[in-house]
Amino acid sequence: MVSLVDGVLLAALVGTNACVLPLYLKLKRLDRAQAEYGRAVAASGHALATAGEAVRSFTGEGREVLEALSVKIEEARAALAALEAGRRAAARGESDR
Repeated sequence: MVSLVDGVLLAALVGTNACVLPLYLKLKRLDRAQAEYGRAVAASGHALATAGEAVRSFTGEGREVLEALSVKIEEARAALAALEAGRRAAARGESDR
């Protein structure tokens, strides 16, 4: 009788191991996948931080370029006004002759 119980318990142990081993292997794969996912998320965070810094830098540089361009436009308008005034003065000078 004892050997029959031992046989049943051994069969149950083997059956349990047969069920647990695939589960253990799946958990190991899940652990590796989770670690890979964590690395991917960290890399994405780093990339987003770098992109944010690039956007801030671009915004600052763009503002500087816009301000410099505004100054140059005002200088060009002043030069055009001076040229137009000179042209009008020259035209009046020729009409006075």
